[in-house]
Amino acid sequence: MHSFRLGKSVTAAISLLALSLFSTLLLPSAHANENWPALLAKNPSFFDFTISPDGKHLAAKIFSEGKRTLVFFDSATMQTVGAVSMGGFKEVGEYRWVNNERVVFQLVESKAWEKQPFYYGELFGVNIDGSRSQLLFGFQAGDAKGGSRLKVRESRNAWADFIDTELDKDDQILILSTPADKVGAKTAEILKMNVYTGQTIGQGKVPVSYANVLVDSDGKPRVVTGTNKKGETEVYIRSLASEEWQELPQQLFGSSFDPIAVAKDNKSLYVFDNQGQDKTGVFKLDLASGKYEAVYTDPLVDVTMVSRTADLRSVYGLRVDDGFPTYALLTSAFEEAKVFKKLLAAFPSEQVTITSSTNDGKKWLAAVSSDINPGTYYLYDHDKVSLTKLADRNPHLAGKTMAMMDPIKFPSFDGKEIHGYLTLTEQQSAAKPMVVLVHGGPHGVRDRWGYDSEVQLLAKSGYNVLQVNYRGSGGYGSDFLQAGHRQWGDAIQKDIIAGTEWAIAQGHGKAGNVCIMGGSFGGYSVVQAATLKPDLYRCGVAVAGIYDLALMSKLGDIPRLGYGKAYLQKVIGKDPAQLAAFSPVNRVDQLKAHLLIAHGRHDERAPMEHATALKKALDKAGKPYEWLEFTDETHGFYSETNQELYFTKVQQYLAQHLTK
Repeated sequence: MHSFRLGKSVTAAISLLALSLFSTLLLPSAHANENWPALLAKNPSFFDFTISPDGKHLAAKIFSEGKRTLVFFDSATMQTVGAVSMGGFKEVGEYRWVNNERVVFQLVESKAWEKQPFYYGELFGVNIDGSRSQLLFGFQAGDAKGGSRLKVRESRNAWADFIDTELDKDDQILILSTPADKVGAKTAEILKMNVYTGQTIGQGKVPVSYANVLVDSDGKPRVVTGTNKKGETEVYIRSLASEEWQELPQQLFGSSFDPIAVAKDNKSLYVFDNQGQDKTGVFKLDLASGKYEAVYTDPLVDVTMVSRTADLRSVYGLRVDDGFPTYALLTSAFEEAKVFKKLLAAFPSEQVTITSSTNDGKKWLAAVSSDINPGTYYLYDHDKVSLTKLADRNPHLAGKTMAMMDPIKFPSFDGKEIHGYLTLTEQQSAAKPMVVLVHGGPHGVRDRWGYDSEVQLLAKSGYNVLQVNYRGSGGYGSDFLQAGHRQWGDAIQKDIIAGTEWAIAQGHGKAGNVCIMGGSFGGYSVVQAATLKPDLYRCGVAVAGIYDLALMSKLGDIPRLGYGKAYLQKVIGKDPAQLAAFSPVNRVDQLKAHLLIAHGRHDERAPMEHATALKKALDKAGKPYEWLEFTDETHGFYSETNQELYFTKVQQYLAQHLTK
């Protein structure tokens, strides 16, 4: 096994790859606008680049008039050969190549009063030249006639999810059809769908809600995982000799069981899991005997992701994030592993992801990024041993100097080691203004090394930026994750406060000249932490936050989930006294920090009632604040215009309240 670690001090290996620039259309303007809120809020120009199975064409998404559009290029000339732009409020969502001439994509749609589009279950098919475009699946896709098993675009009030596009027939894919209901808890059906006509053939129902289906090397559904009403993972295996789903005993696997791929020999299953250990690693499950074999576990952090072969049937590498990303190659038997090793050598201080490849393994498309690079796409030619730059994700930022992000760690109030990141502004001053940027979640989510437009906005505006992976964050093992349960308003906040005090002690900030900022759970933490340590923070920017924990069981999308009540019981509990104490709406009397409260009127995760309850409490206590309401946003910001407005407001707000 070979390991590759990223870092600022890594010496670049001598690459055998020749780099050649392509497409002068993607070069940045010589007269750049240094308005950072506008630059950093701007939508990417190119994203989700992939290559067709035969390598003759490329596909990428672009934003056109604020909507995601799919564009096709000739891979040899980079000339546009077709594009898909949906009318009205519809946009292109997740897409897949299904053969050399055709893609199928999820159709997403916004509303007149909401900027963010959502997926309502519909699938759309189109050829690369724009021909044979039609709705294939969904409640508007029905035709009048159909048979008993073979249906001609049957109208379905259901959500479709991709299962497998690697079937032997170029005109068929496997999808999962989940009947629509308010909680999404109905069991789904597996369908084989024709990508030109929308005809479907039923392949049977799955035995559990919120299902994820994996196929074997023959394209047959073999593994299903899902979540029951108790919030527990259920795992089902279908043997080669039987069409029946058999449930695996829950004691066989750990709390983080998540299937990756059925091995090419159809005898075993690669999974993420933490069975018998704290950290989540990669395991191999024998589908006949149930024997577990450990493949790789990092002693310090969970495995972040794996790299799968082009047919999605095997695993050749993985990544862990202990500070900087580290890559490990588990085998060199696959061609993908050899290519990936060369790409890592060519970009030693960046994150590398192979997004797609041709069926013959001769051409590969890679996405490269870092803390100072939002992303660049390259085409690797295996025969020529060469890389061609296709496009920058954000060409308007090319050539701009970005602030570097470095990993940090510190002891918390009880001695527990906490990790995070520190980004220093180039404009250091004696006043040491600092912003503590708190991530959302809180559970299973964490900050990672990489490009972050919000971090760059703050650093380019003259502020040091601290990010804390408090207890309850993902990536540091099951014990660390569970240590945050029912500690939203106490230990988690004390971790954030300890990180702030550590950064001040290190000379990166000054007490009373610090602002705390965050969205979702981060917005909650802004107010809660500032009431626990009133003299530490001068101001706070709270976005889309939860401010009254008692409301969480009554309002929003979490209680509507089939396992929502079980989740809330696990993470916040039912004790009225603790819920009240951990609700910042009840603690504003202790608040000294000035607040900027930003919220979307159509937020379903953190309904507007939370923000208005906080506003009412602040008014009653006579506490100062600013109010920023977005009438056309949900949980966060989708609109480029709104993102720029928010970034501009944050820049102005911090300049008003922090001393530089």
